[in-house]
Amino acid sequence: MILVKESVALTFGGNKEPAALAEIVSMGGITTPVKRELIATLGSILHEKLLIPKTRFVLKVFGANISKL
Repeated sequence: MILVKESVALTFGGNKEPAALAEIVSMGGITTPVKRELIATLGSILHEKLLIPKTRFVLKVFGANISKL
């Protein structure tokens, strides 16, 4: 599922230049190499397609243990 909210004001580093904040939750766990690949891929998309500088986004990736849900 992807949700994009363009109408939300995001101030990052004290200014309102283009920026992004993303959170990815994996149901069933996720390995460190996969996390790194996701961050690299999403970072490239944000930079190349949406023109958001690499210094202006935060990507949070984590796995949820479904056995505890």
